[in-house]
Amino acid sequence: MAAIVAASVAAWSLLNTAMDSRERTRLMVTAELSPSPDSDSSMDLVVRNLGLTPARNLSLTFRPSILVPEVGGPFTTPYLIQRYAKPIQVLNPGQKLSNIWWSGELAGNELVNGEPTPDEVTVFLEYGGTRRKRFTDEFSLSVDTVKLTTYSVSSTSIKGRLKTIEGALKETAAALKTIAGKI
Repeated sequence: MAAIVAASVAAWSLLNTAMDSRERTRLMVTAELSPSPDSDSSMDLVVRNLGLTPARNLSLTFRPSILVPEVGGPFTTPYLIQRYAKPIQVLNPGQKLSNIWWSGELAGNELVNGEPTPDEVTVFLEYGGTRRKRFTDEFSLSVDTVKLTTYSVSSTSIKGRLKTIEGALKETAAALKTIAGKI
């Protein structure tokens, strides 16, 4: 009886270890909205392979669908639509795809989106790995997740120093304009 219980516990433990190992090494592609690296007023849609193997035949769809109006613009959204119009054959481990999703434009004293993309979207991903198994994931994304980020800028940071330099250059330009007006 003890041998049967011990064998059952060992088999259960082995099965759980195998399932845990499979889940840890599972192919995983994600979609997220992220601040654009070189802009304080835009954000990117980033699709990234976090798995250990290539993702194959990656299909990506949006709900609601993204439509580009015939008037307005210029928009970068058509590039995003074109990129995901057909499956991406291979997305390697660590590889990321990035497109502008939200581009802030001043409307009064508020930033509004200059792109025809919604503030909330669900991204559906379907892809395969090295075996025949297909994976599906969905990500509900909101621009508020990124827009409501708070941060500080130190005067000694690169950003702070550049702002100081910008201010000094504006003062110098004004002084030169005044001097040029007296000549």
